[in-house]
Amino acid sequence: MVLDEGARSCLLRFRRNLEQDIKPAYLMDHMVSDGVLSGEEEERISSRPSRKDQAAALLELLLKKDNNAFISFYNALVKEAYNDLASLLQGELPGASPKSSDIQIVLSEGGVPQRPVVFVSRPELINRIREKLYRLREEPGWVTVFGMAGSGKSVLAAEAVRDQGLIEECFPGGVHWLSIGQLDKADLLVKIQALCFRLEQSLDSQHLQRPPTSLDEAKERLRFLVLRRYPRSLLILDDIWESTVLKSFDIHCRILLTTRNRSLTDSVSGAKYEVEVESGLDDHKGLEILALYTRKTPEGLPEEARSIVRECKGSPLVVSLIGALLKDKPDRWRYYLRQLQQKQFKRIRRSSAYDYDALDQAMAASIEVLPDEHRELYRDLAVLERDIKIPAKAY
Repeated sequence: MVLDEGARSCLLRFRRNLEQDIKPAYLMDHMVSDGVLSGEEEERISSRPSRKDQAAALLELLLKKDNNAFISFYNALVKEAYNDLASLLQGELPGASPKSSDIQIVLSEGGVPQRPVVFVSRPELINRIREKLYRLREEPGWVTVFGMAGSGKSVLAAEAVRDQGLIEECFPGGVHWLSIGQLDKADLLVKIQALCFRLEQSLDSQHLQRPPTSLDEAKERLRFLVLRRYPRSLLILDDIWESTVLKSFDIHCRILLTTRNRSLTDSVSGAKYEVEVESGLDDHKGLEILALYTRKTPEGLPEEARSIVRECKGSPLVVSLIGALLKDKPDRWRYYLRQLQQKQFKRIRRSSAYDYDALDQAMAASIEVLPDEHRELYRDLAVLERDIKIPAKAY
């Protein structure tokens, strides 16, 4: 029997706290009585020159033992009135289950976005993402959630990890969200510096290291923190554009990423799983979004609503953008339907949390992510209106 990975993660995470405060001699008496520590092991630890050296040796030995030793160590902390330290280990006792409120704290501390005010569940896709994440329970790897701009990838990724059983079984080391987007090397370094700072601060705020000064150094710092301090944690990389960015996170850990480009993980090592997010909502889901924004029932929506959903081609981004506009201007259903029909996308804009204020900007971003040769072919396309004479040289 070996030590559960969750318990191991907990010992590594709070190692410094334990080393600073415990008096090993008192704890080892209880552990010898429980039969999880031999007299020879006790003598070897007691021979260390200082209390802190003894504490470090005891914890190093615990990491090589089993769940019974972990439970005995926890009980010894309780008996010796180290209640604050015991509470750090309590959630990882074999058989202990974190409460749902604890899970919410884990997600909040990891920077996982909260559920949007207007949220329409897509259970089939969410369950598919969770099924892939469960495959990371035993080994590191990559889960890629890919789809067109505005298809709802980020919302689905955040919703997929909002599950107590998944966190409890697969990611007891926590979940850490990092929004990426289009970055140069300097901005990427700042992002990883901030992540390292967050992870180190959770460990021991009195021993923060200087920020890494290069991407290579940042990668190694992150590798150490994840493998030694946060094993079985999940790193979520939201909105990845370039495969070169992923190389900075190729550190043999568990990663969920959202992207428009499904082939990005070809450049990294490890097990790989994919979930495609199709851009189209069905009419029922589209109407549900409009109803939530305008505080009506789907049945109480005006006749233009169904036409708007169809003109939006089921895009969650477009439907949500129209819904947000109608929330402020509930008498403009016909106006926005006409703008969609006439492809007046620049006029359909609203300041929001989304990266692009208007539909034409979102479409331009989707074009820019195409490979160079495909982008040039796209730009060569010409769309002519009906009943327009076409010159012979265009053929």
